[in-house]
Amino acid sequence: MLRLFFGITMALLFTFSGVVSAAPSAMPTVAVIPFGLKAAVSRDITLEDATIVSDYVYDALVNSGAFDVVERERLKEIMTEQVLGHSGPVDERTAAEFGRLLGAKYIICGSITGLSTRKTTGEVVGLGVSKSKVFAHVAARCIEVETGRVWLAGRGDGRATNTQLNAPLRIIRIGTDKVDFEQVHKALEDAADDLVNGGEGFLKRMRQYERRNKD
Repeated sequence: MLRLFFGITMALLFTFSGVVSAAPSAMPTVAVIPFGLKAAVSRDITLEDATIVSDYVYDALVNSGAFDVVERERLKEIMTEQVLGHSGPVDERTAAEFGRLLGAKYIICGSITGLSTRKTTGEVVGLGVSKSKVFAHVAARCIEVETGRVWLAGRGDGRATNTQLNAPLRIIRIGTDKVDFEQVHKALEDAADDLVNGGEGFLKRMRQYERRNKD
């Protein structure tokens, strides 16, 4: 009798787990197309690959837990196959084509629209202070794959600061006021986070849109 009860229980568990695993995800599927560069970049900034911003946007969407985001490798595979026969920037039509091939409901594409630096000097409690600030601005569009229309557009801003403290006569220096790789990418990461999670970011507005569609 105990064996029979155990067998029935295990069968029910396997059946239930199979139903759960087979159930489709309720989260909308989103794909993030590599961003471009449409910015006048300050000459003391070295930026070889603007697509890093799309990686930050990808991470922000994944970490939100609100979307099923197409894996990077799958995206690269499809884009490699399709871009060979495509030239020019990604527009609403081509983005929708990528989205259909990826099985995505939405496509996010955009660009870095600003990347600049500003240097300041001052004095605090007898110490000289030199700062180098990097300002980053990104713009993006969210395209509905089924219709090919842009139904959401947004911007994100970010900045990062390097600070150097100088003792009198500049004998001792702490920190740096030089623009470096980490500083540039920190500003870009903040801009991407603002684009997704800011007060008027994609996450908040996409959730509102999804709720309206369900009502």
